[in-house]
Amino acid sequence: MNRIVFLPVDERFCTRDYFILLSKAAGLDISTPDRKLLGMKKVQPDMNVIHNWLDKNVKTGDYAVLSIDMLVHGGLIPSRMSLDSSDTLEKRLEILKVMKKKDARIYASVCVTRAPFYDSAEEEPDYWEYYGKRIYDYSRELVEKGINIHNDEFELPFTDIPAWIIEDFVARRRRNFKLIQKVIEYVKENRIDFLNLTLDDNSSGSISLFEASLHQKMVDEAGLNGKIMIHAGADESTLTLLSRLLCDLFDVRPKFEVDYVFPEYRDFIPAYEGRPLHESIKSQIESSGGFLCGDRGDILLAVNNPSSREEGMKQVEDDNLRKKYGVFVENCNVRCTVRGYANIRYTNGSDNYFVEKLLLSSPNWDTTNSSGWNTAGNTLGTVCAHSIIQFLIYCGKLKGDSTQLRKLQYIFLMEHWGFQSNVRKSLLEKAWEEKKSKPWSVMAIERWALEFTGDLLKPFSDTISNALKLDVDNFEIYFPWHRSFELAIKID
Repeated sequence: MNRIVFLPVDERFCTRDYFILLSKAAGLDISTPDRKLLGMKKVQPDMNVIHNWLDKNVKTGDYAVLSIDMLVHGGLIPSRMSLDSSDTLEKRLEILKVMKKKDARIYASVCVTRAPFYDSAEEEPDYWEYYGKRIYDYSRELVEKGINIHNDEFELPFTDIPAWIIEDFVARRRRNFKLIQKVIEYVKENRIDFLNLTLDDNSSGSISLFEASLHQKMVDEAGLNGKIMIHAGADESTLTLLSRLLCDLFDVRPKFEVDYVFPEYRDFIPAYEGRPLHESIKSQIESSGGFLCGDRGDILLAVNNPSSREEGMKQVEDDNLRKKYGVFVENCNVRCTVRGYANIRYTNGSDNYFVEKLLLSSPNWDTTNSSGWNTAGNTLGTVCAHSIIQFLIYCGKLKGDSTQLRKLQYIFLMEHWGFQSNVRKSLLEKAWEEKKSKPWSVMAIERWALEFTGDLLKPFSDTISNALKLDVDNFEIYFPWHRSFELAIKID
C-alpha cells in the first residue's frame, strides 16, 4: 500500500508516538514531521514550516491522517488560545485542496473547543485560572436558556464575570464553530474523505455538547453520516482514523461483540463525557471502521465499565471485584478472533485488579490488547483501533510484527497501569514530603522526579515483560509536558 503521511494533534507521546508505534507494529510506511517542528504545549509552531513540510512530503496517491487542530492552529492547546482570525484559519485549511490535487486520501480529526468545569489555566487562556468554574456554569446557563451564540443576533444574560472575558470566550467559541462548519463543507465537497469530530472534556448539558448537536444537524442534512463521526474523545482520534483508513483500503468491516463487566451500568455517563457509555462505544467502533453485532463477532470488546466517577489513583480494596474479574476474563479469553480489553472503570488510570487478572490469564497477546488511560473515549478508541489492526494482521491483510505489538502493549500497561494508577500517586506524595513541591508541573524537580518514577516502575516492568514474554533490559522515561499527568516510555 502507499505511504501514510501523519500530522498529529500535538507533540505529546500519546498523540504522536502511539500512532507511530502502532503503525510500525502493523508494518506500515509512514512519514511524520520531526517533533521539534510541532511546537510545545501552549507554544504555537511556525505554521509556514508545517505547511511547507506537508507540501513537500505529500506525494501523489499518498494517504494522509491529520489533525485539523494542528493544521490550522498549531495544536490542540493553541486551538483554545491563539489570536488567529477565522479568515487566517480558513486560509490555512486550503492546503487540503493542494493535497487533493495530488490524489491524496485524507482522513482528518477536529475537536470541539472544551469548557472545563474548574479553575485552571494549565491548558486554557490565563483568565481560566480565576474564572474557569464560573465561565463553565455561565456556558451551561446559555444552553439551559436556549441561547445560541452562533446566531447573528443573541442577547447574553447578565453575569458579574468581566465583560472582556465573556467577549473573548464567546469569540473563541464562534471561531471554532465556524471552522468546524467549514471542515464539514470540505467533507461534502470530497476534499476530506473521512472526519472524526471529537468532544474533549464535555458533559451532559454542556455548551460543547450543544454545539455538537448543531454540527450533527448539518451532517444529517448533508447526508454525511457515513463520512463523519461525532463522539467523545480527542487524543486517540488519529488512532481510529488509522484503523478506519485500513478498513476502507481492504474493504473490510470487522464485526464487534461487546461484553460488560457491569452490564447494568451500560447507560452510565462516564466522567468528562455527555452521553451514555453504550452510545459512545457504538460511535467509537464505527469511527474505527467496524460495526456492532449481536454475536459471532470477529472482535470482542470487553469493557470493565464504570458505575461511578472515580480516579485511577483513588482505587479501593474489594476482594469481590477480584473474583468477578477473574471469571469475566476467563470467559472472554476464549471468545472471538481478537479480544480488546477496555479498562475504563476509572478515569486517568487502569483498574489494578483487572490488569492483574488479565496478566495472570496468559492470553495470546498477538490477538489480545488492553488499554486504560485518561477518559473512556480515549481508551475505547485506542482499543478499537488496536483490535482492528490485530484482526487485519490475523487475516493476512497486513504483515504485522508480533514483537512490536507486544512492545506497544508493554508501553500501554507501563503508562496506564504502572504510572497513572500507582507510581504517580507515590510521586505526588513524596514530592510534597521531600521537596515541598506539589508537582502538577515537575520542572523544578524534574531530574529527581524521573529517577524516583523510574525506580518505582521497575517492578511493574518486570511483571509486564514476563507476562508478555518480552526481554526488556531497560526503559527510558520522560514527562512530555514537564508535568506529572502523563509519561512517555521508550524501550529498545
